[in-house]
Amino acid sequence: MTQPPRVQSIVSRALLSLLLVVLALDVGPTAFLFAQEGAANPQAAGMSEFQQRLNVYLKLREEMSRRLKPMSTSASATELAARQEALAAAIRTARKQAKPGDLIPAPVAALIVKTCMDDFHFRNPDVKRAALEEVPNTQRPGINRTYPEDAALATVPPLLLSKLPLLPDNLQYRFFGRSMVILDGDTQIIIDYVSNVVPPR
Repeated sequence: MTQPPRVQSIVSRALLSLLLVVLALDVGPTAFLFAQEGAANPQAAGMSEFQQRLNVYLKLREEMSRRLKPMSTSASATELAARQEALAAAIRTARKQAKPGDLIPAPVAALIVKTCMDDFHFRNPDVKRAALEEVPNTQRPGINRTYPEDAALATVPPLLLSKLPLLPDNLQYRFFGRSMVILDGDTQIIIDYVSNVVPPR
């Protein structure tokens, strides 16, 4: 059914106003609509911000890697370890001011805590104990610190891992004491963490 001229005029003015707002913000229509969705859904906005921050970190790691001397195709284990340490040192220097939460926005940190706590709450005590058996029962982790060589790299239970936000390009979730760290698998350094995700033992 054809709309009355007055209704058509109101709709046209509304669409024009929306277009002007988009142009004033100097963003594309898709970005504008996502921003509107993010404003109504802080968790969705936090997840988007989380992925953006991780991508910035990966670009930094790639840039630091390019500055290092290229490895030969027949590099020894000793040379590979030295390069890993050199890359880790470069990243530490570039992120020397880094602090908890720089990569994990608050809404995502809250989601990780809730997801882990809910998972452990419903686990059988014996299964819970087994899942935490190899977790280093140590002090709070530190940004840019190397994961302890003498500590087991305890895996996060697959079902729990599937509920956590995805991590790209060899970034890994690991339990560390009562915290959940994001470990850079290429350098073995902790790049961010969330505290109090594991129940007291």
